[in-house]
Amino acid sequence: MSNVNQAGLLNISDVDQLGFFNNSDVNQLGILNNSDVDQVGWGNDASVTQWGIFNQSSVYQLGAFNDATVTQIGIANSSDIQQIGIGNDASVLQLGTLNEANVLQVGVGNDATVIQVGTANVADQTQFGVDNTALAVQAGTGNYSMQMQVGEDNTAIAFQTGTGNQSYQFQLGEDNMAVHTQDGFYNMAITTQAGDANLSLINQDGALNFAWTNQTGLGQMSFVNQAGIANVSLVNQSN
Repeated sequence: MSNVNQAGLLNISDVDQLGFFNNSDVNQLGILNNSDVDQVGWGNDASVTQWGIFNQSSVYQLGAFNDATVTQIGIANSSDIQQIGIGNDASVLQLGTLNEANVLQVGVGNDATVIQVGTANVADQTQFGVDNTALAVQAGTGNYSMQMQVGEDNTAIAFQTGTGNQSYQFQLGEDNMAVHTQDGFYNMAITTQAGDANLSLINQDGALNFAWTNQTGLGQMSFVNQAGIANVSLVNQSN
């Protein structure tokens, strides 16, 4: 089933469905918004809401029971969601101007969420595996978050407020957790995890702080807290 509702000027919606019991809902209000939904398989669901001008959304679903939700309110926001597998869930909320979200899920039961409020924030989420969870929340201008997960039951969370902060989270294995909290200007946080059940928490409050935590093995724990300007933290843990 496909439902399309358009109000405004020169909005474009393109829906292609192949399979059984796929569902798409597209609602556009404004000028020159563009939505593309492609569904192949069984029981996939896509919901796209665009209010404003020049917003762009693309949803591609291949498999069964995948769910994608996109809400764009503002000007020239961009969202790209690709889901391949079974029971993956992706949600993008953009409020503002020139925000960009890219989500790729391959596997079973992965969950990805992007929330962007402000201008020119960018979030990239990539998940390969089973039951991984990624959350990126950005409020401000020009923040960047990258989350890459390969494995099972990994959790990556990034909270960014301010301007020009960068967060990178790479997880390979099972049951790893990485949480980054950034408040300020041009801070950078990196967590790399290869193994199982590792925990990395990085909190940055200020400007131009740098933190890199690298964990390999099993059960490592790291807690980094930076407040001020141009602090540097390097943590390397292995067993």
